[in-house]
Amino acid sequence: MKKRVSIADVAKLAEASISTVSRVINDTGYPVSKDVQERILAAVKQLHYIPNLAAQRLRNDFNPVIGLIVRDIAEAYFGEIAKGATERAMELGYLAFVCNTGRKPANEMEFHELLWKNRVRGIVLVGGGIDTPEYRHLLEQQMERCDRFGLRIFAIAPQGIDIPTVSVDFVAMTEKITSYLIVKGHSMIGFITGDKVVTTSKDHVQGYRNALGAAHLEAREELARFDSFSEHGGYSNCRILMQQSPRPTAIICGCDPIAVGVLHALHDEGLEVPRDVSLVSIGDTPIAAHLRPALTCMRVPRYRMGARAVEKMLDPLADNASEYFPVEFIERGSVRNLDA
Repeated sequence: MKKRVSIADVAKLAEASISTVSRVINDTGYPVSKDVQERILAAVKQLHYIPNLAAQRLRNDFNPVIGLIVRDIAEAYFGEIAKGATERAMELGYLAFVCNTGRKPANEMEFHELLWKNRVRGIVLVGGGIDTPEYRHLLEQQMERCDRFGLRIFAIAPQGIDIPTVSVDFVAMTEKITSYLIVKGHSMIGFITGDKVVTTSKDHVQGYRNALGAAHLEAREELARFDSFSEHGGYSNCRILMQQSPRPTAIICGCDPIAVGVLHALHDEGLEVPRDVSLVSIGDTPIAAHLRPALTCMRVPRYRMGARAVEKMLDPLADNASEYFPVEFIERGSVRNLDA
């Protein structure tokens, strides 16, 4: 009995990987060079290869599954978003895959491919994008393919390209925090946030600078610190800020883990919050209310954002217009009024 020609036979003759052959045969829209495409199509013709009909059907069928590509699932901020998304998906009859990238763009793109192969109905991007030409180009390619085949992608933070988003206005948020501190008599205000290429970090500092400019205060470069959304980033950069002369009387933190690191650094410097330095954080994850002093925060409705992104993605009648939730300012005990 004659052996049935397999996709592996095509790959061997075309000198290409099986995954590349699959992409060309199934017309997934994934970028493959013209030379490689021609070799694959020639091999298909020469071997009289007939694709599996069941596999071919996958081009038009989606599984009742969605994918969440999360930048760091270990963070409470992202975990609450994932909780909202997965629970709402379950209520709507969908299973949710949660994929943790560890903030590595290469991992993110690999997850896009794996989710595509598993024919998920849609993807939610949880966390800010990477503001580089390479990342934007790769994400635009994913968006083009998804648009072509009816798979929907929503983001929970800006990605640096035009993409449906369910989020908050990070620029307006940090404008409000900075203006609040200015009203409290602070003019030397530091800001510690994530990596400089992360879109949310850039938005954080843009709002901060907008508010300083509106108050006719100088936006000193050395007071805006970019690092990582982590305790270590908060600790090391707070120590640097405390070496400034004059030193900041207030610090804004891009997330609660940064604020934890700042508190530890100030303690090691022999300084107290809010007596010596005031502190405001973004997020209001559970730890914020249990620190000493309890943190004044901008509360982000993380659960609602995750749930709403899934609702819009799975509703065939919903448009792709972006939605922005209001935030809530929570005053606790970490800010001192210098004018009092």
